[in-house]
Amino acid sequence: MRIAHLTDLHLPIPVRPSSSDLLNKRILGYLSWRRTRRHRHRIAALEAIVADCRREAPDFTAISGDLLNISLAAEFSVGAQWLKDNFEGDSTAFAPGNHDSYVAVDWANGLGMFSDYMLGERAADGIFRAPAGPEDFPFVRTVGDAGFIFANSAPPTAPGLATGRLGPGQISRIEVELDRLRAAGKCRILVLHHPVTKGVAPRRKALDDQDALRKAIFDKGVDLILHGHTHRPVWTTIETRDGQRPVIGGASASHPCAHGAYRPARYNLISIVRACNATWRIDVDIREFDPANASVRTVETRALSPAGS
Repeated sequence: MRIAHLTDLHLPIPVRPSSSDLLNKRILGYLSWRRTRRHRHRIAALEAIVADCRREAPDFTAISGDLLNISLAAEFSVGAQWLKDNFEGDSTAFAPGNHDSYVAVDWANGLGMFSDYMLGERAADGIFRAPAGPEDFPFVRTVGDAGFIFANSAPPTAPGLATGRLGPGQISRIEVELDRLRAAGKCRILVLHHPVTKGVAPRRKALDDQDALRKAIFDKGVDLILHGHTHRPVWTTIETRDGQRPVIGGASASHPCAHGAYRPARYNLISIVRACNATWRIDVDIREFDPANASVRTVETRALSPAGS
């Protein structure tokens, strides 16, 4: 099967915020957007990436957060419509990022508006349900041979911080799902916004309880982890009881051009095949926006070792 992984889309802020909207952390985010971020995230690059993704027709698309910027009401409304216009809910799912939870917003008028893209197999009756609130994660989607665990690592934080946290309850539920999907013979893919490996993000942007998550992953095993947050490509591994497993951090899907360590807009097209020894071979085509002609092409291909090799 083929999986598309997009992250850090950062749709343009659709309206000028009111003064009352900015009487909190949003003022810092809005100033950052006006000064720099609106130039580093452009809708034309994102639209080219999404159009290419649709042409490639993956079996499933995982979006690992940061559709928005400062969690304005207008952003949620526009973001929900943008998802509907570009992706099918039955073949796409979304894990929240820190910019989607920039400040505390009522669930129904905030992230709950993306519920069609957070539907999971959450009960023995097999009925798909969306999370009822920010604590009601993870949710699980199974598609073919793959089982996706979508976690919420992005609670609202204080000004100047973009740290993440899962909490012991969510980590415990991730453990349960890792066990369940192993028993079902699925390729287990954990999707969240924040990096899980040390040194990838600075302290003020890191996952606070990454040690606890890594312990859970070591004990239960995982086959692949997808994250965002860094805006640059990350290729690393994590130790599990079964050996080293791949971790892929996606670059932003909306950069119009390269900038220092950042690449032009990218997404990853991941192929997963069951290996002859009942493990998994994972191959990745990195599809990147070309600023010279606004096209999207494969700029790199990586063959990740089969689990257990």
